[in-house]
Amino acid sequence: MGIHEGKAELALSKSVFFNPQMEFCRDISSIAVGAYCREVGRAIRLVDGLCASGVRGIRYAKENSCISRVEFVDIDEDACELTEKNTKFNKLKDFGVSCCHINDFLFHNRGFDWVEIDPFGTPLPYLQSALTSFRKEGMLSVTATDTAVLCGAHSKACLKNYGAMPIDNEYCHEIGVRILAGSVVRNASSLNLGAEFYLSLSAQHFFKLFVRLRSGAKSAVDSIKKLGFISHCPKCLNREWRFNPAVLKEKCPRCGGKFQHAGPLFLGELWNARFLKNMREINHQRDYGNKWKIDEMLSLMEEEAGMPPTYFDLHKIAEKLKKSPPNFESFVKKLREKGFKVSRTHFKSNSIRSDAGIGDVPSVF
Repeated sequence: MGIHEGKAELALSKSVFFNPQMEFCRDISSIAVGAYCREVGRAIRLVDGLCASGVRGIRYAKENSCISRVEFVDIDEDACELTEKNTKFNKLKDFGVSCCHINDFLFHNRGFDWVEIDPFGTPLPYLQSALTSFRKEGMLSVTATDTAVLCGAHSKACLKNYGAMPIDNEYCHEIGVRILAGSVVRNASSLNLGAEFYLSLSAQHFFKLFVRLRSGAKSAVDSIKKLGFISHCPKCLNREWRFNPAVLKEKCPRCGGKFQHAGPLFLGELWNARFLKNMREINHQRDYGNKWKIDEMLSLMEEEAGMPPTYFDLHKIAEKLKKSPPNFESFVKKLREKGFKVSRTHFKSNSIRSDAGIGDVPSVF
């Protein structure tokens, strides 16, 4: 059986995993490769780790002229055979297929510009090897599908795996993304790498991060200083965040309710506005079936860039106030008239990101 996705034509096999629902993620990732090439201004070497059918690496190479070489890696022999078949059918010129564990490959091969880690479940077992494989700088593209763990449905598993406590609340997906980002920062800093997040995405059943890495003690320290905790009050929906606090408050100063704490997690910027702009420009030049969905998502992220952590779910606030949810556009307009910055968020519809506090938001319902 064969399929067509992007510019790739692929043979598929029952014995090799392929998820057609991840086409949206692969579209975004291919655009991000193009935007990164535009930023560095040169050809790049790329690793498609855990490649399965080879769809990501093949698409990246065929849809971006800046790829000098792609290394496909998978431990499964059927996957390697299928990838070899697909790369030849798509007439890739400079590539390699290595049938081995991705960690073994990355620890023994260095000097890559882009490393793709797209596992089933958590990416944690592959972070150290991926981070050691770069030149002095590079881009880590990492996917996590263990969103139930990161979002607090299995808090003990999150504490065990990520060394962080989640909160299962109305903005749990952002907390999950920030826990994942915090794990990347901690692993990177131990290797003298600083991390800057160019795009952070929550969609369907997965999280996706594009992380620009730069070598240097100062960059590493600057990144680690952006770790901290989010404190959430389920009683009045107040939330606070602090960078590396010595002590966490037990009670909410607004209502006296008991705070829930999430972290340690990354409290810095999750998006780079310049990179998002370049991605939108490249997306407009492509002919994806998801083209307008991607543009809408990137537009929302452009709004979110530079805004404070966490967002307000207007339906949740209305429930607390025992009122009907307000008209969204009217609500945003009123809050802006009060002098507050407001944006939408890609994490959740009918939610806003703002520098207003929980005490300010209900006043415009």
